[in-house]
Amino acid sequence: MLIVLDPAGAEGDLRASEICCPSCTSGRLRPWGYARTRVLRGLRGARVSVRPRRARCRSCTATHVLLPAEVAPRRADTVEVVVTALLAHHAGSGYRAIAADLHVPADTVRSWLRRITGRAEWLRQTATVWAYERDPMLPPILPTGSLLGDALQALGVAVSAHRRRLGFKAAPWQILTMVAGGRLLAPVQPALSG
Repeated sequence: MLIVLDPAGAEGDLRASEICCPSCTSGRLRPWGYARTRVLRGLRGARVSVRPRRARCRSCTATHVLLPAEVAPRRADTVEVVVTALLAHHAGSGYRAIAADLHVPADTVRSWLRRITGRAEWLRQTATVWAYERDPMLPPILPTGSLLGDALQALGVAVSAHRRRLGFKAAPWQILTMVAGGRLLAPVQPALSG
């Protein structure tokens, strides 16, 4: 799976064979149909229809889905909904109130918050690296006093650094998806013992 900020631009790049295969790194991706159409929940019950492009490498024959950055992999909600819930939680709202406001099941919101809170340190580290790669002259990102607050602050700095460097007019949650590599809601990896 490849996360793309600009699906139309990615389509042109695919047709011109300008996207390298992430599996073999030597091949080039070409259009290869579409993934199934998905209807996702947007903010406050809106429905968003998405039909991601599929691509195939001519060298290794691996297939990949080009997922628009507003789509959370394997989720029924857009990233905008998830990020809105996360920000509301950080501001002090409980998961039931967030769920009612966003028209999402309460158990779904609770699972997002648990998953992201469990990944907060990974998100902070990933966002910090992303931010300083785009702007090495950034001042230090100061701690907020909580793991989730630190992660959100680093993500905000990374999004701002990305926008300053590239000037792309993507929504903040789309850039956040790129920063997290599509793994905002991925399972927490257990620590390896040596």
